[in-house]
Amino acid sequence: MAEFGDGSGPNNRVVEVMNFLAAHPTESFTLAEIASRLGLSNGSAHRVLTTLAEARYLTRHPRHKTYSLGLVMVAIGQAALSQHRDIDAVRQEVALVARELRVQCMASAIVSNEMLVVACEGTPANFAPANRVGERWPFVPPLGMGFIAWADQKTREEYLARAPAALSDIAHERLSVGLEAFRRRGYGMAGDGPVIRALRRFTSRPAAYHNEEAYWSGLTQLVGDISEREIQLLDVADATGEGVSYIIAPVFSAAGEVAYEIGISGFPPGLTENDIERYVDRVRTAAANVTMQLNGSAPWIGGVSAPA
Repeated sequence: MAEFGDGSGPNNRVVEVMNFLAAHPTESFTLAEIASRLGLSNGSAHRVLTTLAEARYLTRHPRHKTYSLGLVMVAIGQAALSQHRDIDAVRQEVALVARELRVQCMASAIVSNEMLVVACEGTPANFAPANRVGERWPFVPPLGMGFIAWADQKTREEYLARAPAALSDIAHERLSVGLEAFRRRGYGMAGDGPVIRALRRFTSRPAAYHNEEAYWSGLTQLVGDISEREIQLLDVADATGEGVSYIIAPVFSAAGEVAYEIGISGFPPGLTENDIERYVDRVRTAAANVTMQLNGSAPWIGGVSAPA
């Protein structure tokens, strides 16, 4: 997976540290903890942390000797929000959905070859680990299907070609069928199961791990065991029983491209078809609300407008 770089340069180490702390904005870490979590030597971590702390990008606690995001990042964050005002609309809708449905709701966007969590509210009702703003996941099948479902044939084929080699022929077929179902009905829904739970935990590791061979080996092994229902459920009736992992709907830009995915996860047990349909309707409504605020529009496919 060469597109993620080798992560060996000093500039990459700075980015890795900032990405890690941005994904844990309310926490602080010692030098040793940061070095261990990112696979850096103590010497490399010390140089990076000292430089960032001196520039006030990080704050170093005088007694505990821990590092956290500094005040300079507040100004940088506000400047970034001024440039990307649509994030406010996304965050407001995500918060509404989480409060109404009492599940976890989040939104993600594609940044380079990764999916970045840009908004996250609520607590999983099934006691699953919560996601965080700033988390990054590799943009490889079966992750990120909603960003590809409305793309042209060439882009979809390129996405499917990035699937780990261990993915079975049956799973490849479900990916193709799932993309068509996603586009036809206007949302995606994956079944719960041991592999997808492990996959979501595994891919939420700090971005620095994405450069390691062991990371991709573990990812390949997990994806090779994924079931068809964990890739995509094709009918609401299939969602009862073992449950649902997530429900996702696309937010479209003015150019008719998928700008964000809004999704919910962490469902309580024992869902009925009516429960699932209610969740689906709310997520699709949330995505449509943000699309409208962005002056976005769903693309026309085969002469028929995509579901709104």
